[in-house]
Amino acid sequence: MDLAAVVIVPPAESSVAIPEIRSHEPEHASNFHSLASLLTPILGNDVLHAWIERIRKLGVPSLWLSSSGQENLACSTLQAFASQGIQRFLTIKLKSYAEMDLGDLLQFHRESRNTVTEVHDSQGQLGVRVFDHPSAASGNCEYCAPVDAEHAAYPFRGYSKRVLSARERQDLVGDVLIGGCAMRPLGKEVAEQVWVGEGAKIADSVRLIGPSYIGAHTEIRSGATIGPFASIERDCVVDYGTTVERSTLLPGTYLASGLLIRNALVDGRYLEDLNSGVIADLQPAGLTARATTRRRASSSPADARAWGLKASSSAAEWRQVQL
Repeated sequence: MDLAAVVIVPPAESSVAIPEIRSHEPEHASNFHSLASLLTPILGNDVLHAWIERIRKLGVPSLWLSSSGQENLACSTLQAFASQGIQRFLTIKLKSYAEMDLGDLLQFHRESRNTVTEVHDSQGQLGVRVFDHPSAASGNCEYCAPVDAEHAAYPFRGYSKRVLSARERQDLVGDVLIGGCAMRPLGKEVAEQVWVGEGAKIADSVRLIGPSYIGAHTEIRSGATIGPFASIERDCVVDYGTTVERSTLLPGTYLASGLLIRNALVDGRYLEDLNSGVIADLQPAGLTARATTRRRASSSPADARAWGLKASSSAAEWRQVQL
């Protein structure tokens, strides 16, 4: 099959966002960028890996990862692929989790005889596109032009969820925990709707309320309460008496004793309110921190380095992944 599959991932340095302005006032929420990253795990799972597995089923020998961070690939890049005899392109902008049959998408594209086919769900463009090489090889690149949704849209009616914001991410967490989609928490179900990853340490007095998830090598100390709808990713520490509900702790986060974390996403020192989007720095008060003293688990597929992308580079990078 003369098909090139390209996945456009966000720049690796965006995995940790530092707000330029810090405020507790909701009206300043527009000054912040979400702490949520598409390269951090969701209940131990990796959104990028989920897309790669769907591409693998197409039978293509390899795919290309681009960390350009651009909305579209450069026409010159597409022309370089076309000059190598590539007949068709599949591009996926990593901004969603979708349980899509990519083979059906390609068949729709062929049967519709579209030059460009854009995937749409109920919210609009999903970030997945198929197009044929003449649009890239010619001087007039149709890939970069707007798509006529009426004539070139693939209507996707399966499960899909954007995960560009902390709120969207938490919505996906909730769906996974209650079995609302095909993704499953990465761990063992130790009680009804409570999953625990490998090497996690949970004190006997901890109260676990399902649905909830505790990731690998995370430590939950005495008197803590986890849940409902809590996701504690790998290598975290929740100290004595702290409650986490309807919230997510990203990998390597430490929470101090006696806190109530509700409707929030916490990444190291920063806490993002899921309702307002406001981000606060809690480290000066000693409430949160990066759990640097903890034993860190080996890199998961969700880490940029595991995919061969440099964590500190803002320039466009290309990485070929054999399938």
